[in-house]
Amino acid sequence: MHEATATRDPPHQTHLSMAEIGAAFDALSDDDRLKLTAIEAQLLGATGLGRGDLLHEALCRALTGRRKCPRHVPFMAFLIETMKSLAFHYRERHRRSVALADSPGQSDDLNNPDSIPGPEDQLISDSVLEDIYNHFESDDEATLVLMGWADGLRGGDLREATGLDQSGLDYAIKRIRARMRKLYPNGWIS
Repeated sequence: MHEATATRDPPHQTHLSMAEIGAAFDALSDDDRLKLTAIEAQLLGATGLGRGDLLHEALCRALTGRRKCPRHVPFMAFLIETMKSLAFHYRERHRRSVALADSPGQSDDLNNPDSIPGPEDQLISDSVLEDIYNHFESDDEATLVLMGWADGLRGGDLREATGLDQSGLDYAIKRIRARMRKLYPNGWIS
């Protein structure tokens, strides 16, 4: 779908531009849109999101550049993986808030605003993740591995999602680890 529009931009761009993302989304067939809606419905469980929210969020993040679609990745696959990743993060956020509210002996802490993670904490966590993704924007394979990890994929599932064979996956992971050690020699706080 987006391969036809890729020839209009300079060849050095490794990711789709905002205009290309809009065009790729507009070019989706009715069947593709139905598939996205069906996949979204499967992913919505325990996220706290309504119908259409997940797809909308994935598209918004792509259009604003918070999620970048590598040129060699089919646009549908990119949207699906982005929705999976977002659903995972919303589920984790929801799980943490439910666990915090349901924890016995924590009721006193619930009255203490300092003990409840606020929007700033989530913003810091999101900005750290976004910063990590940005460090790998020129490495499409590493970006796919990071997206897979964010979805909780490992082993064969990760190989299948990224389209890499085992040696390609191992090499991408090696690059990620080396870059992360260089960027965060003392580790990072999530």
